[in-house]
Amino acid sequence: MAKILVVEDDAGDQMLIEEILASAGYMVVLAADGAEALEKMRDEEVDVIVTDLRMPVLNGLRLIRQLRDAGDTIPIVAISGANADQLMLAQDYGANAAVSKPLDREQFLDVLERIVGDTRNDWSEAWIHPEFGSVGEQ
Repeated sequence: MAKILVVEDDAGDQMLIEEILASAGYMVVLAADGAEALEKMRDEEVDVIVTDLRMPVLNGLRLIRQLRDAGDTIPIVAISGANADQLMLAQDYGANAAVSKPLDREQFLDVLERIVGDTRNDWSEAWIHPEFGSVGEQ
């Protein structure tokens, strides 16, 4: 099963996401911010990054931009309780998908399964927002 790097500064959200992913059979690596995520990526190969946008030290938007500017093509799922504009900005920066918090377990896993299961799919326009209730196109 795929190894997912979860970048989340809130301990409660981090535990929730880890439980969701582990119960679905994913291996999980945790980081509290973007800087720690970059360190973990030096030590471990991961298949997907799930990153919150608002974090101290190196936030999710800066992490996404830094990875894409370096030419890294790893799939990235942005998550945030912020407004939809922040999630769309994350996609502009290079996130493959964006999911609004609070996370809906089934929708979140659907996005990850599609990304992990079909690496040929172009997720540059996929996102989830509670108003739409499912994976949508911008």
